Amino acid sequence: MEIFYTASYYGKSKYQKYYDLVLKALENAGADIISPEKGNYLEVLTKKELTSFKDPKIRHYEAIRKGILYAEAVVIEISNEDFQLGHEATLAVQNKKHVLCLSVHEDFSVKIKNRYFHGAKYNELNIEEVIEDFLMKVRGETFKNRFNLFLSNRQLAYLHEISERRGVNKSEYLRLLLDKDMESK
Repeated sequence: MEIFYTASYYGKSKYQKYYDLVLKALENAGADIISPEKGNYLEVLTKKELTSFKDPKIRHYEAIRKGILYAEAVVIEISNEDFQLGHEATLAVQNKKHVLCLSVHEDFSVKIKNRYFHGAKYNELNIEEVIEDFLMKVRGETFKNRFNLFLSNRQLAYLHEISERRGVNKSEYLRLLLDKDMESK
């Protein structure tokens, strides 16, 4: 499974041992990792992109953006809260990528409710389990199956209307209905 992993540059001096702990747990779980922490994140850029972005900061951000889009899921170490990390988590969620935000201080999933957002407070003793649980969940949630459906004009019109009202596309609305029904059992 392809995972994009990132952490705050500004928190390196204080949290690097935790960044390394998360990276090691991802590697031990068998994830293929794209990450600034591994130094391989620029590989998602084409040769043309590598040379066309003259400013290293723009090239860095573009590689992060493309890495998030390329990966199946995203893991972010957020013990050092950072505006850019928040933006990257939102980018992942908007692109329907499951994102796990890890902190040694708190579990942000208590505050942020979204089907693609996961959070955990972790330490040296539970990080392996937290990572394995997340990867198992993501493997089960990745959309790999296509299903065609015939609807009447009336049903399709209603589906269009209700999905617009809810601010989601028709497929997402149907998935939400299925998830809600499955949770009620």
